[in-house]
Amino acid sequence: MELFLRDKRLPLTLAGFLIILLLIALMPAFANSSPDLFHVEHFSTLAPDTDVQLKWPLNNSYSMSMDLKVVQSPESQATIFWGHQFTFMNGERGYIGFGIGGNVKIATVAVFDAVSGNPYNSTGGCDIGVPFSTTGNGWQCFVVYKWKIGFNYRLQFSKLSDVNGNEQWQGSVYDYATKSNSIIGSLLVSPAFGQLSSSSSTWDEYSTASSCDTTYTSAIFSSPYAMNSAGNHAPVKAQVTYGNSTCQDSNVQALGGGAYRADAGKNVTRTTPANTWLWTQEPTLVSQNSTSVPEFQLATLMAPLLISVSSVLSYFARSRRQSSKNSQP
Repeated sequence: MELFLRDKRLPLTLAGFLIILLLIALMPAFANSSPDLFHVEHFSTLAPDTDVQLKWPLNNSYSMSMDLKVVQSPESQATIFWGHQFTFMNGERGYIGFGIGGNVKIATVAVFDAVSGNPYNSTGGCDIGVPFSTTGNGWQCFVVYKWKIGFNYRLQFSKLSDVNGNEQWQGSVYDYATKSNSIIGSLLVSPAFGQLSSSSSTWDEYSTASSCDTTYTSAIFSSPYAMNSAGNHAPVKAQVTYGNSTCQDSNVQALGGGAYRADAGKNVTRTTPANTWLWTQEPTLVSQNSTSVPEFQLATLMAPLLISVSSVLSYFARSRRQSSKNSQP
């Protein structure tokens, strides 16, 4: 199912309009999570998946972060996403992650049934009307963000403040190489959501794939970290589930120190069976970039990025045709 992004606050430039159209077709679209297992149920069950479920020691965290390093991936003509999905105390969910749609790299954050969203710069926006099968609507924010292969980034989702009776949460990306923080956007939710619960998961998403015959990708997730007034922690347990995919071309390998590598795509051999525990007690975190886990900090704005209008337009046309083919029974 497609995401329908309709944001009237974005600048009405041709490049900006084309980026929005591209992301309409290519953003990840998820169905319900299982009531027993907190994995993302992707609409394409035929594409490879690398879901890992994380169990945290405490409920009511006010911030969660995850380091992400894309080790191998195409950097153009692709539709692939990696993310960390979290859940609020009332059961509502959201996610934060990286993606590539055509030739455009992005960072994105979304919350199911959020009240509204607020963007922070002209390379992205926040959009209403995100159909998630039977789960209702939500708000999603994104920015054009040129993440680099082999570089480590921290994806963080944190509570900021109360606004007119609602609660404001913010998604951001920290670049370890440049030591800079970039805001993706902020989302308002009802106070009934509460804070973050003790369940989350990581995943990959081949949005337009219809078989196991997909491009090989590899990513490292590390330094999972939750901030909580009762004490900050890493997850006490991590279990590989591979989601609801029927494809076997994916594998997750524990690297120690709360880190694991997720490989997916054609010719990947699964050596870690589904339901394997990567760890069963809280690890001492070892980041893929730094041994420390910095606290949440205010973000600096990204500089506007130049986008090739012709490449976005041509890829959008091809992706829409492919999406239409995949949706046919």
